[in-house]
Amino acid sequence: MTNYAISNVDIGIIVGYFFVVLFIGFAFSRKNNTGKDFFLAGRSLGWVAIGFSLFASNISSSTIIGLSGQAYRSGVSVSNYEWMAAPLLVFMTIFFIPFFIRSNISTIPEFLEKRYSRFARKYVSLFTIILTVIVDTASSLFAGVLVLQMFFPNLGAWQTYLVLTILAGTYTATGGLRAVVFTDILQAVIILLGGSILLFAVLGQFDYSWSAAMATVPESNASLIQPLDDKTLPWLGTLIGVPILGFYYWSTTQLICQRILGARDLNNARWGALLGGFLKLPVLFLMVIPGLFAATLLPELENSDLVFAEMVVKLLPPGVIGIVLAGLIAAIMSSIDSALNASSALIVMDFIQPSRPELTPSEIGKYGRITTLSLMAFAGLWAPIISNFDGIFDYLQIVLSFLVPPIVTVFLMGVLWARGNSIAAKYTLVFGHLICGITAGLYFSDLVGQLHFTIIAGILTFICIGIYVLISLRTAPPDFKFVDDLTWKYRLKETAEAKVAWYIDYRFLSTILMILTFLLLFFFW
Repeated sequence: MTNYAISNVDIGIIVGYFFVVLFIGFAFSRKNNTGKDFFLAGRSLGWVAIGFSLFASNISSSTIIGLSGQAYRSGVSVSNYEWMAAPLLVFMTIFFIPFFIRSNISTIPEFLEKRYSRFARKYVSLFTIILTVIVDTASSLFAGVLVLQMFFPNLGAWQTYLVLTILAGTYTATGGLRAVVFTDILQAVIILLGGSILLFAVLGQFDYSWSAAMATVPESNASLIQPLDDKTLPWLGTLIGVPILGFYYWSTTQLICQRILGARDLNNARWGALLGGFLKLPVLFLMVIPGLFAATLLPELENSDLVFAEMVVKLLPPGVIGIVLAGLIAAIMSSIDSALNASSALIVMDFIQPSRPELTPSEIGKYGRITTLSLMAFAGLWAPIISNFDGIFDYLQIVLSFLVPPIVTVFLMGVLWARGNSIAAKYTLVFGHLICGITAGLYFSDLVGQLHFTIIAGILTFICIGIYVLISLRTAPPDFKFVDDLTWKYRLKETAEAKVAWYIDYRFLSTILMILTFLLLFFFW
């Protein structure tokens, strides 16, 4: 492994960042007296906090390293996963957020109990806990520690995993979602600042000329839309697969939606989601483009995952390196704290509280701290194990394509189609995952041809929708008086919502976000 030396100034910046984050966590610990305080910040979050926290929680260390590495190898098409967040958050703002807020739920799986049954709630909750702790936390830790060890070669792998997990777990256990959200604001600013600095440094190698830099890039690598036989991300996968993976992440996971549930009102929830969408658009320029141009500047790299570290060391001066590395650590911490708090909320709210209804609000808060610390310990023990896997990022991305279609189906159809019932949801989850498992076996055995995994994700979702519709039509409809406020057809009119000026109306803001997204897509088509 290549090792890079950094200055004492850089180390001082990183240490200072750790102290600031811990201070924020402990500062908010006094405001957590109940479960609602701990898990939902007392439902007091404003739109700025929500938007920045959505962004920071989403940008993990594997995102920073993986996007630049993939762009180095094959171009900007990997950014399709990033800009797709904008239209999906618009969709969520219109179709899902109103029902999440009005139903007064504490966890996203709780919505499924109101819409379908307790089985659906517990099934999806357990599924989400496993994915959040094992997949999200693991990938972020693995990528982050991989790079940190290049700059600090004396760090042991498992010791580094443990220290990062303890730090994030400590302020999460003491400060709850408030601490997570407000540290995320700081971490989002550092991530954006670090990315801007790196982009500026890379463009400096081309005399700050965008056209000169783009002239060095092969035409195919500069396009978001790739041929059907492209191994990285074909256009059909972008059309039918990436939206499925994105919808699952942005609209159904507790890790993301917990911020929405903690909003002080519906307007702030919507504005926060849209701010998150606006913040996702610059990711193409701040994290993908540097890797794209690095293919010209650093053409001899054997491992493309090292391109981020190479750019940091060779293009940035001392002091500035510390800021960018602090951004990387911020990405690691924001992913860990979000995963810990979200998983703790699912365990307490979906499993402990229903079985022990006599618990007081303060006792629920205590259980939240206990489960957070327990998950922190588990993550620390799991970290050395994941370091034994090679190519874990591509593997996890592929596996998600085979896991999320049934979950996406029951959420999507549950809101958009009032005729869907609990029986259909149950069998879609069970048989859908069975079909997905069989398909995964065929895929890894090379028995399904050359289909890209994103295309398979789209096909599996269509199959799950077919199962859901068929069973719903062959069984009794749900009692509509119990689902009238949970489905789009029977949605309540928004007469109770405070009127806002046209320029901050969510419909106007959604239109602006979609226009910017289409312009980005047009420019890099």
